[in-house]
Amino acid sequence: MKAKPILVSFLAAFLSLVALAGWSAPPSSVEQVPRLTKEQVKGMLGKSDVVIVDIRYIKQYEQSDKKIPGAVFVQPENFDEFVKKYPQKDKTYVLY
Repeated sequence: MKAKPILVSFLAAFLSLVALAGWSAPPSSVEQVPRLTKEQVKGMLGKSDVVIVDIRYIKQYEQSDKKIPGAVFVQPENFDEFVKKYPQKDKTYVLY
């Protein structure tokens, strides 16, 4: 199965990951946002309490053949709306 090695490579090369465990106390600066390794994210895939969010611009998303199965696609300019529409504080959000 070649998809998993490609996906892991994609995670390593493309992801600048951010895990948000709740919306009540957002970080005050980028430096305070937790970063995850590809191994940490790989271990989170498929868990019901984790939401992987693909936050690319529509052209990048459409032109890419590299997508994480099960990830939710949200354009950066619509992220605030997404958070308001789906405020699940019991979930961990991983943005890439």
